[in-house]
Amino acid sequence: MRNRNYALLWWGQLVSELGNRFHWIAVSLWVYTITRSAAAVSLAVSAMFVGGLLVGLWAGAIVDRLDRRKILIVSDVVRAVLVAAIPPLMGVHLWLAYADLALISVATAFFRPAMFAVIPAFVGKRDILPANSFFTAMDTGTEILGPALAGIIAFKYGYALLLYSDALTYVFSALCLLGTSVSVMGESRIDRPDKQSMLNDIAEGFRYIRQDALQRQLFVLIFPAYLVGSGLNALATPLAKGVVGITDADFGTFNSVWGVGFLVASLLVGWFGDRVGKSELIIGGFFLGFASSAAMGMSRSLDTLLLTAFAVGFANTLNYVGLSTVILERTQQRVIGRVLATRQVALGTIRVLSPLAFGALGDAIGVRQSIWTMAAVGTLGTSAVVAFSPALRRIGSVGPPPGVSKIWKSFVTSANPEFDGNQQIRLNLGTLLIVALTWLGVALRYPVYSAGLLVAVLGVAYLAVSFKGRLWSALANLVEHMFRSTRERVGEIRGKHQSEPRPGRDRGKRLNG
Repeated sequence: MRNRNYALLWWGQLVSELGNRFHWIAVSLWVYTITRSAAAVSLAVSAMFVGGLLVGLWAGAIVDRLDRRKILIVSDVVRAVLVAAIPPLMGVHLWLAYADLALISVATAFFRPAMFAVIPAFVGKRDILPANSFFTAMDTGTEILGPALAGIIAFKYGYALLLYSDALTYVFSALCLLGTSVSVMGESRIDRPDKQSMLNDIAEGFRYIRQDALQRQLFVLIFPAYLVGSGLNALATPLAKGVVGITDADFGTFNSVWGVGFLVASLLVGWFGDRVGKSELIIGGFFLGFASSAAMGMSRSLDTLLLTAFAVGFANTLNYVGLSTVILERTQQRVIGRVLATRQVALGTIRVLSPLAFGALGDAIGVRQSIWTMAAVGTLGTSAVVAFSPALRRIGSVGPPPGVSKIWKSFVTSANPEFDGNQQIRLNLGTLLIVALTWLGVALRYPVYSAGLLVAVLGVAYLAVSFKGRLWSALANLVEHMFRSTRERVGEIRGKHQSEPRPGRDRGKRLNG
């Protein structure tokens, strides 16, 4: 905090993120109270993220061309006005509130890449990991105080006061940014000719991601990995309020304990993150989040909701800190805005479509069943991406990555060269698809048993891969030892047999003598 610019950014975001917790509690509870529908809450959640999908790429190109500090200030002021307009719009028509939420997300689409782009300029490259970790600790630490306080305010004074308070926090953030002394510019007009259009800027961000193996694999990981967290944003409210039946104050506590997991994980990564591989943070965080989300779907009381919320928050922070650190370290400053914006478009797509899909599924088959299905799809999809992404599995490792061919052969290619390779691949892929669809059918009918089956199969597969080499080595040594012992025994018997006198020949010698 000795860095003045970073301190002002940190304090501004501390207050602003506290207001964001008010915003989320107010909107989700207000919409669910009016409609009692998971799909309606999903529409509100999707509207909160649609801006990244609509203008994310353009926002990234603008961030790289203009003063990022000014972009941050303008975005805060615009969001303050729009948030203050939500309460009167809710009284007119719900769809007007959805439209306002979408406009807020457009302003956020400019703010997020600009904020992350200024952090490396405010701190040195060696301090990116601790700065990012403590920034995340601040961000997620507001989850502890914000939702609990929001739940109390909502219970006593209603939802409108929460939204007006959120508008004031954006004003405070803009004032803090005005106090920073460094004007963080993107590429100047001298460095980048005017004739290069915005479309070329956007295309450059895509090319950068496509040409770098790690960036490309991290980009593909977005689609299955963020499916669960995005859908859970929409299903948590109907689960807690409609299925379990907790109060508004309890709902605030539920979200606060979620934040406790955020904070604990952020601080642990900030203190001990250099001892853990970034691949382990990212991949392990995602799979822990999938398991915790499925367990949340089984909750039948406030206590189990709180326990699983802590686990989900803890897991989400592990992958978030790992991913954001890798992106900031591995991306050139000249294109960082475009890369972040390109990722934001992909994230916006998932954050819009996943709540809509699983929210509608929740109204159709039940909220619990929708959460279990979502966790299963995320687990299977992420496993596939990780299996075929060597650079993702070896972030920071030295030496050439292992080829993907072994993994591919173990799943789909023919083990017998006498079979036609292409035909065998098609048959194996068809078999895997049938198995996956069958398992999904079991998951919808018997979710608990299907979860145990999935864990058992993955565990056996992991153990088989882990011990396969050791087992074959041990068997080979055992067989070699048995044959060596047998050969030695046979040799000893032959030696003794050859050294013993032959009775017939000896008698002849004695008689002749």
